[in-house]
Amino acid sequence: MDTIPPGMPQLIRRKSLIEESIIANEEQATQLAKDSKKNDVESKQFQYDMQLNGCVFVGHTNTDLDSIAAAIGAAHLFGGIAARASDINTETEWVLKKWGFTVPKPFLDIKDVQDKDVCLVDFNQRSQLTKGVDEKKIKGIIDHHALRDGAVATDFPIYIDVRPWGSVATILSHTYLRNRVPLPKNVAGLLLSAILSDTLNMNSPTCTPTDKLMVATLAKIAAVEDVDSLAREQFKAKSRMFFRYTIPEILRGDLKRFSIRDLCLAFGVCETADTETVLSKREEIIAEMKAMKAEDQDTYVFFAVIDVAKLTSTLLIPGLPEKELAEKAFEVKMDEKTWTMNLGNRVSRKKTMVPPLDKLLKSGFQLSAAGVAAQKKALSKEAQEAAGKLKLVYDKNCVGEIRRILPTLKKAAVAVKAMNAFKKLGKFGRKK
Repeated sequence: MDTIPPGMPQLIRRKSLIEESIIANEEQATQLAKDSKKNDVESKQFQYDMQLNGCVFVGHTNTDLDSIAAAIGAAHLFGGIAARASDINTETEWVLKKWGFTVPKPFLDIKDVQDKDVCLVDFNQRSQLTKGVDEKKIKGIIDHHALRDGAVATDFPIYIDVRPWGSVATILSHTYLRNRVPLPKNVAGLLLSAILSDTLNMNSPTCTPTDKLMVATLAKIAAVEDVDSLAREQFKAKSRMFFRYTIPEILRGDLKRFSIRDLCLAFGVCETADTETVLSKREEIIAEMKAMKAEDQDTYVFFAVIDVAKLTSTLLIPGLPEKELAEKAFEVKMDEKTWTMNLGNRVSRKKTMVPPLDKLLKSGFQLSAAGVAAQKKALSKEAQEAAGKLKLVYDKNCVGEIRRILPTLKKAAVAVKAMNAFKKLGKFGRKK
């Protein structure tokens, strides 16, 4: 192992948003986790919510992890039955197995379901109702989405818990803790995973301080020491269904930032067995890397697509500064046509990707004159303005996803410049 000379600056990994939120909420989370085990509040004090007792809890069609976790968590909390609206994705499958749950039955497979009351979780729109749900049987809605046109309507008052938080699992976690209802370790773990998924590992603009507090608390109850590791494993499982997620979601799903001197190195990875599908979106990913670099003022941005079957990786390079740094660090030439680099059997960001970059940056690496000019342009105010903003956007079925929204610029010349800078962004919507 190379020794670092005295006084030599070291590359320091910046704390992730998850780590920062856990540290910031340490004291309160510890107390909440401790209180959750007391069960010193009699069940009768929880009766105001017991109108949901015996309900079938079901989420939206195009089922995701948050809707499944909410159904299971609510069924345990209120004393009901968890059901699913459609087939689950690979992330949900992995998480259920991780925390020891079986996949809930489809709604119509629940015995005597037509005679049971229903509580909707993680949605409120008629368009997302699964087949077989009788609206007259709906007794409750637990959700974190806006109440838009097309929301379920009833002829009588029902239980409604809608809060502006990043995940419906956050709402349920808060309800458990508020009412001192003991949270089993596996339920806490399931809800934790759901919050991480729906808030894009705390990177989503929908993530709130309450989501962060619940993550810190649930991690203690579920005895998860490394929440970042859990998030990475979930993302790895999720990436098997790459086509369902937007480009900003994919780029930030497993992103780490490192600091050395006054530089910031952002390095994202996507571990998948379907590299062909991921690389088919190469231009959109590189465009988003450029936008993220301008928005977050990262000095260098890289994204590696790792083939978990062949154990090889491809590095995506967004600009000349990254090209110069990578070519010298890895001693490999970039493909000028695709702006990618074959890293061969380098498949570990921690062990084989970041260290060569670290070593080169420590040695006093300098960009060429052209590289300096490109860097200045990439981080300029104009580039920041052209990058637009990340936003939670709803499709026609009110399924939220993170997309980059480009600005509407008044000056034609500036607008043309912005469009030219990001003409390769493409459409970030999920395939139906």
